[in-house]
Amino acid sequence: MPETMASVRPGQRFHAFVANLERMLAHRDGVIVEFSSRLRDKDTGRLREHDVLIVRDTHHGPSITAIECRDQGRRVGVPQIEAFAKKCEKTGIHRGIVVSANGFTNTARTKAAALNLTCMELSEAETFEWVGNVTIVGQFYNFTAIEIFVRVVEDGRKAAKPAKVYRPDGALYAGEDARSVILDHLPPEIRSSSNRRALSSRIVVPMKGFYVIDALDQRLPVEDVTFRYALEIEVIERPFTLHRYAGDNAALEIASGQITFSSGQSMLAFVKSKDGVMGYIVSTNASEHRVKVGDLPERRFT
Repeated sequence: MPETMASVRPGQRFHAFVANLERMLAHRDGVIVEFSSRLRDKDTGRLREHDVLIVRDTHHGPSITAIECRDQGRRVGVPQIEAFAKKCEKTGIHRGIVVSANGFTNTARTKAAALNLTCMELSEAETFEWVGNVTIVGQFYNFTAIEIFVRVVEDGRKAAKPAKVYRPDGALYAGEDARSVILDHLPPEIRSSSNRRALSSRIVVPMKGFYVIDALDQRLPVEDVTFRYALEIEVIERPFTLHRYAGDNAALEIASGQITFSSGQSMLAFVKSKDGVMGYIVSTNASEHRVKVGDLPERRFT
């Protein structure tokens, strides 16, 4: 009688799972899979073994995922989760995944979420898309200087200072959207920068419908506005963490990533439910959020 999945022992299924991983990742550029690999503990100097390591090349160096296989006769508990988290921390692992043949206790899942570990049933791991490498890349723009120069159509008249600039609807314009205007006009090579950098530049933007009222109450149409700026850009890449939440009414899949910058932090989360996918951002010291997913156009979060 042929063996069914239920009749195959967990140890055999783990061996098959690991062999399948090797087949999937063996010929992927920039991806290395290692089994029973040892990494040095940064405190003790001892070599500590991981069941599976997946090493990917990224813009900022290697990104290492460790997979811990548990085929004990009972569910994985908090002690096993804490021990694996500590091993990952001490051996330089960026993402840790625990795969269990017999499931997890509720407290173990809670502890894993708090320690940024992913829990997977063996059946999930066997069908998971391991080739994917989903990361969040955050860019933080710190403007250190902005100057605004308004050029008017004088038509034989000279604007007398001081003068005030008004929007087409008559509201006073004080350059409050200067950061957004500059970001909208940044060159593509700056927007796609993968390294920290600083730059100083200028942009000239037509301001159709804007006008100036000068000291003599003359109304002069605005030709354009020049924005001169100095800007520092921080770029940080972090992996997304995948969560599953089973509530009373429905199950949710959540992908989240958190980035800490020198003067603030942001967390981006995508929540998938039967109604679709919603995106959320929570951050400190950020006045504007823009999100770009893959090759899709950049979107501004409001």
